[in-house]
Amino acid sequence: MNRKSMINLFLIATGVALLFRAFVIEDYRIASNSMFPNLETGKMIFVSKSSFSLKLPFSSYEIIKFSSPKRSDIVAFSLPGKNQRTYVKRVVAIAGDRVELKNGDLYINGELSKYSDEAPASRLVASASGMVKSEQILGHEPHKVTVDKDKLPNYGPVDVPPNHFFALGDNRSDSIDSRSWGPVPYSNLKGRVVTSF
Repeated sequence: MNRKSMINLFLIATGVALLFRAFVIEDYRIASNSMFPNLETGKMIFVSKSSFSLKLPFSSYEIIKFSSPKRSDIVAFSLPGKNQRTYVKRVVAIAGDRVELKNGDLYINGELSKYSDEAPASRLVASASGMVKSEQILGHEPHKVTVDKDKLPNYGPVDVPPNHFFALGDNRSDSIDSRSWGPVPYSNLKGRVVTSF
């Protein structure tokens, strides 16, 4: 292969890689402990950028919308006016839902999420941020959360407006999330977390 062919091949491969990253999959590294115990600091994640919509690269403009996030999805997003930083949190409520936290427990539309100790009870994991337990939101797939009820003030109720979602960190006692920013517009979604390592 001559030099010109190698350069052309390199340019084509680079272009394909950039298009793939812009429209399909992007990788991020978890920068905080807010999603413990499911995503620890330093863990690499891959985000499916086409899960919800096809967007114009480097903007929030949607070319085609495919779906909206569901409760219990882990998503990557930016905040309005702060498009440079990517946040990774769990969607706990969607447009039209009412969110409330009481005594460390999550209520959606007045219904208490299901909590269970991992059997046997001795398998519960104590962490610096609290106790790890299983949470199930309105029949969705259960996931682990870390809760220290002494450090978790009550919150809400708050109604999620149209075209918005409400996101919490799984480390409920040590996360800056929608309790601070409020609901996040769907247009700020970057994608769904599909895998991590």
